[in-house]
Amino acid sequence: MTSTHDSPVAAPREGVVAAHDPTTSILMWVWHLRYRSGASTRALTVVSSMLLLFAIAMFFLAESTNTPLPIILLVNNALILIGYWLPGSHYRWVRSTLQQLTTHPWRAVSTRVLRAGRWSSVVEVVDDGAPVVFRVWIDPAHRAMITDTAYLIRERGKRAVLRVPGSREMFPARVREPISPGEVPAVSVTERWAGLARDRLLWMAAQLVLVFGVISLVSALIWFSPYAIALAAGVFVCVLAVAAFVMRQRLADFRLPALVASGEWVRAAAALGNWTARRDGTATAVATLRLDDGTVRVVTMPAASVDLLGAVVDSGSLWVTGTEGTVAVGFPGYPLLATGTIARP
Repeated sequence: MTSTHDSPVAAPREGVVAAHDPTTSILMWVWHLRYRSGASTRALTVVSSMLLLFAIAMFFLAESTNTPLPIILLVNNALILIGYWLPGSHYRWVRSTLQQLTTHPWRAVSTRVLRAGRWSSVVEVVDDGAPVVFRVWIDPAHRAMITDTAYLIRERGKRAVLRVPGSREMFPARVREPISPGEVPAVSVTERWAGLARDRLLWMAAQLVLVFGVISLVSALIWFSPYAIALAAGVFVCVLAVAAFVMRQRLADFRLPALVASGEWVRAAAALGNWTARRDGTATAVATLRLDDGTVRVVTMPAASVDLLGAVVDSGSLWVTGTEGTVAVGFPGYPLLATGTIARP
């Protein structure tokens, strides 16, 4: 879907430090909670390496090769090191780069997409008159917002932070060698963003099934007992129940693709009530809508993103796909979308 109206998100003010924007400040808090390590890179590496060596020593010193503890320690600490040092790891990015937002303003830079992927893309920006190529960890919906301009914060070094028009979300970027341009597929932003919201829930469910499926299999192979298998199955069911309870506000996102396709978008003037951001970057919010015919409706959004709520504050408006029941709310043509419930008048 191509946007036919002005951007609901105000462009960054020139010369103003990025963190001074209230919505950006909340998103920084969310990123910090999501990727904080609680230790420096050196300390985490040293501790993980010591535990890894300890696990290897236990493996060779164990009286029986069937002892599972050294194997578990070995795998666990190897995964910690691999996950921390992978090129796409955000843990080091948060510590070293996110702080740039507290001291620097966004700079508008000429930008074009060279290569497009599902998890990351390669873009070229003209920074201080010179072209620089970045690998950016960005989803396809936000990437589609890059037409000829993006916003950049970059100190000396290879790491940077990128923001696209029509959103306040921040994306980690890293300098890489230049490449030749490739084909960049067209993306219907709103529909793709709805699909991504649903796919994230499915991906979380798949991860739980995979992890506890492996645990159950290992348990069955090491302690071949119906009691061990029953215990693993019981733990799996309990974890699924807890995960569903914790994410209950977001379960309605399964319906987002169908809701987006179900009706025409209707614009309304909107006034937000008080809301408090959660650790996952969403909030339960209530907005009072005034439609063009003068009627007033109240929409409740159980899991609206901070980015979406900031856009409502900026524009004083909100679009909905219906005037009662469960609807999609957001801004067509932008990666700003949530489910909402409008009470019957």
